[in-house]
Amino acid sequence: MTVSEFDQLIAQDGILMAGRFGPDWTVIDHKCKGLFVESPAALQMASTFCSSITMVFNALAFAADSITRTGFDPSSWLPQQGWTFTGGDYAIAVHGDRFIIGESKKIGSLDELHQLLQGGQPPRSTQ
Repeated sequence: MTVSEFDQLIAQDGILMAGRFGPDWTVIDHKCKGLFVESPAALQMASTFCSSITMVFNALAFAADSITRTGFDPSSWLPQQGWTFTGGDYAIAVHGDRFIIGESKKIGSLDELHQLLQGGQPPRSTQ
C-alpha cells in the first residue's frame, strides 16, 4: 500500500488511521486523522495490540491446522491472513502487514472494513 492509498483510505468516512507494520511490528508507515493525530502513544498502542492479537491467531491457526490434518480433512487454517475486531466506538482490521482503525458507527460492517483494507477487493468466500 502506498502513501496515496493511505490517503484514499483516510478519506473514507469513519477511517481514523491506516498504515503498515514492519517485520518487528512497529508502525513504519501510516496516515491518520481525528483523535489519532501523530500520537506516538497511539502508534505504540496499535503496534502492541495488533502484534499480540496476530500472534494469538497464528498460534490458534497452527494448532487447529495440526488437529485437522490428523484426519482426512484436506482444508487448512494456514497461513493466517487477517482479522477484524469491533468494540465500543472503534473497529480495527489487519490484513498481512496492513491495518485500518475506524469508528464503528460510521463503518457499515466488519466485512466492509476488511474489504477497504484489501484495496476494494470483495471478501473471500467462506465456502
